[in-house]
Amino acid sequence: MTELPLASQPAPRPRPASQLRSFSLKLYRITILLLIVWLIRDYYIRIRVQGQAPIELREVKEILPQAEALSVDHSDRMGLFILDRNNQTIGYAIRTSPISDEIIGYCGPTDTLIVFGQKTGKVSGLAIRSSGDTTSHVNDVRANQYFRDRWKEYSWDQIAKLDLEQGEIEGVSGATMTSMGLAYAIRHRIRYSQKQAQAITPFRFEFKDTVLIMFATGACLLTFTRLKRIHWLRKLFKIAAFIYLGFITGDLLAESLFAGWAKYAVPWRQLSGLVLLAGTAILIPWSTRRNVYCQSLCPHGTAQEFLGRLIPHRKKWKIRPDVKRALRWIPGLLLALILIIIFLRLPVDLAELEAFDAYLLTSAGIASIVIALSGLIASIFVPQAYCHFGCPTGTIFEFVRSHGRADHFGKSDFVAGLFLIMALILNQYAEVIQQLLLQ
Repeated sequence: MTELPLASQPAPRPRPASQLRSFSLKLYRITILLLIVWLIRDYYIRIRVQGQAPIELREVKEILPQAEALSVDHSDRMGLFILDRNNQTIGYAIRTSPISDEIIGYCGPTDTLIVFGQKTGKVSGLAIRSSGDTTSHVNDVRANQYFRDRWKEYSWDQIAKLDLEQGEIEGVSGATMTSMGLAYAIRHRIRYSQKQAQAITPFRFEFKDTVLIMFATGACLLTFTRLKRIHWLRKLFKIAAFIYLGFITGDLLAESLFAGWAKYAVPWRQLSGLVLLAGTAILIPWSTRRNVYCQSLCPHGTAQEFLGRLIPHRKKWKIRPDVKRALRWIPGLLLALILIIIFLRLPVDLAELEAFDAYLLTSAGIASIVIALSGLIASIFVPQAYCHFGCPTGTIFEFVRSHGRADHFGKSDFVAGLFLIMALILNQYAEVIQQLLLQ
């Protein structure tokens, strides 16, 4: 029997073990990334909910003795779930400060704790935590049991509808302004959350979004179709992206952008084009092994590519392997620094740690300009110097990038696990670390 020529033989099927390993690593990497983002988000929500004087468990236990733990609510209610020893929700707690600090009683605002029972949905009790009002008036309100018990007749929605102007809640005699200031603060706090929950940001789609989507689509076409063989088209596309993304709109993907989205929200209703571009930069390499953003869209990458052609390859600098290994740690160290800055809320502009802000000529910081120029000069002698040895954003895209059957658990995966542990620690102990640093 004649053996088939080698070229016509069917390609060997991937081994199930290698497929499973590749899938597991892809899942591991995207999970690590999502968990770190979630920890940043959780921390900043907790800061917004708890403010400068967090509600403590002992305060809640005075109203609900069964309380054993508090859990931050990520919804627009901006409160705390009260949990019992079985981790079951038995109530809900909010404070009026800082949202209602603008409401003054006699001479200052009052921060009040309000606890709702889970079964009834009504107020289980309230307590004055602190106040800028007159001490004697505050003490009169604290001592008036009738005023505090009156609130137990109302649920969350009923408080929002209270007609305080018509006297549905009566002030404490001798401390009317203080007690009514407290009442208005409670109602304002709940109405604020309801207004936030009901507010829907209108979807806005502009010409800029269309262009960004076109660039994302074009990068994919030039990567996965026969268009990639048309060299002049690839070059023209990169030049167009360099000019438009770099100098006209400044819509560059950077750590400062991703940090803002992680801390607050992804603005998909207002910046749908930029969000889709970011999704393309992360999900395409994760699912297809092609880093389309760095290869085709990043203006700084394009600038380095063209500058690298100024001198022939034989005249490029040869970096020793040990030095190269050391330099490759720089982006990882920058990512660690960025995590510390985010959690400790240090007064450092994250845009100053990368080169991309330098393309916004009217507002670029000195540090960004220095980093950008250094990277561009280095790229003349070392191909894509900044991409390989200085870019934390590109490092994230490379981290999530799949390598197919050849994939294996490497140093970057181990370091990513350490980053997750660091984020967990900072999420829980950032305030303690801040206090230690201030001493």
